[in-house]
Amino acid sequence: FECWLCLGEGRAPLGGATPSRFTSARRADVMDALSWLGEIGEGDLGLLVASNHGDRSGLCLWGPDILSPEEFGASIGETKATLALVMGQCNGGVFGTLAGPRTVVLSACSEDERSWACSYPPGPAYNEFLYQLGTAFFGAPDDAPQRGPSQGPITLEDAFQWARLMDRQKESPRLFDPAGLAKGIVIGRG
Repeated sequence: FECWLCLGEGRAPLGGATPSRFTSARRADVMDALSWLGEIGEGDLGLLVASNHGDRSGLCLWGPDILSPEEFGASIGETKATLALVMGQCNGGVFGTLAGPRTVVLSACSEDERSWACSYPPGPAYNEFLYQLGTAFFGAPDDAPQRGPSQGPITLEDAFQWARLMDRQKESPRLFDPAGLAKGIVIGRG
C-alpha cells in the first residue's frame, strides 16, 4: 500500500501521519503523481480521490491552473492496473469521459452542478459525497447513519449507492462504469 498526497502548497497536514509521498497540489507535482498512478501494475488497484474545487474545464489546482480531463488522462497514460477515480469537486462529472475498460469514475455531481459541503455534523470541512462514501467504506461516527449490521468490506458500486442515497445536498452523484468494474472492486475494513 502506497499513498501519494498532493495538498495545497505542500505543507504537511497538522497532527496527521505523512504519507509515503507528499507534495503540493501545483501542476507539476500533480502531473508527477498522475504519472506514478499510471505506472502501477496489472492486478493492482489505483485509487485517486480529488477533493479540491472544480469547474466545467476540470480540476482546480493550487494556484490559477485547471487540469482538464484530457490532461488528466494523458498524464496517467495507458495503465495495466484498475483505476478508481473519485472526483469530489464541483462539476466532477466532466471526468466521466475517463471511464473505460480499466477505469471507473465516481463523481459527487454531474458535469454542470456544484458539489457541496456537509450541512451539519460533521460540518462544512467535509464534502458531503466524499464523507458519505467514506462512511460506506470505513464506518461512520456514532452519531451518523451506519450502512448496516455488516461493517466489513464493500464493493465500490455498493459504496457509491450508499453515498448517493445518504447525500443530503442538492447534487447528483454519478457513477461512470462502462466495463462494470465497480461490482468487483472491494474496499474497506476487513
